[in-house]
Amino acid sequence: MAEPDPAQAAEPPPRPDDVPLMIAVTIDCNDLEAQTGFWSEMLQVEATTMEPFSFLAPADGRKVAIWLQRVPERRATKNRVHLDFVVADLEAAERRVVALGGALAERHTWETFLWRICRDPEGNEFDIMQGQ
Repeated sequence: MAEPDPAQAAEPPPRPDDVPLMIAVTIDCNDLEAQTGFWSEMLQVEATTMEPFSFLAPADGRKVAIWLQRVPERRATKNRVHLDFVVADLEAAERRVVALGGALAERHTWETFLWRICRDPEGNEFDIMQGQ
């Protein structure tokens, strides 16, 4: 029996016109320049700023980008949505967050998962998880 030709592989069905396609996550911020510096260094990606936005390039192999948007109001309460990242070395990533001006919050475990809640320089929360 002949091997299937990858070029002949079935393409996924077309996306219906009324189904959203996620392209980015936008983080509101007050200091666009500082937040752009933090996130672009933290993720080691390029950023392009066009007031009132900064656009961080998606990391290699990823399709969802992070955008930053300058807003006048400050964050008032706990984030209802947060970003999750995975790293090979959690302790090194924690040191990186602090060195770039962020802060560390609680460490958590669940089953075999270990992660740290972190905050960017404006207090927006994100999680960094130890890779499995």
